[in-house]
Amino acid sequence: MAIVKCKVCGEEIEETIPKCPRCDSLGPKRGKKIRLILLCVMVVILAFLGLGFYLKMNEVEKPYEEVLKEKLDAKLSQRGLTAMLLLRSRLDNPDSMQLISSIANEDGSVLCFEFTETDVSGKKKKSKAAFVDGELNRTEAGWRLFCVGKSMRPITVKKQPM
Repeated sequence: MAIVKCKVCGEEIEETIPKCPRCDSLGPKRGKKIRLILLCVMVVILAFLGLGFYLKMNEVEKPYEEVLKEKLDAKLSQRGLTAMLLLRSRLDNPDSMQLISSIANEDGSVLCFEFTETDVSGKKKKSKAAFVDGELNRTEAGWRLFCVGKSMRPITVKKQPM
């Protein structure tokens, strides 16, 4: 076995013993192993920190206006779904309703729907309806008053099974 000097006190000791008998410092091989393990752990930690930083740099934050637009779209879609279900419940044959288009004003207080329905006699017809502050208006005059020529935007209404 090889004889080496203790790095702390200089005593000559065998390379394989765990501690120096004179100063109680860790043996030469054990100290190297611990330092090597600590170095590996530090390298792994730095690699994860670097990877996290790199991924964060490539992440694009949405502008505030875009986040607001998405929230408004979700709100209008939910209002549109609620209004469509209410409209559907007021039809003679609710299962025959087929939505053609749906539009709303910016704050969602006016929702306008164009749809086809089958009346009591079995005739398919095109109809229009407007919801103004939660009130249903199926008249042509109401449609022209609230929906025609106004600043409206299309909304997406996801159909729910009945």
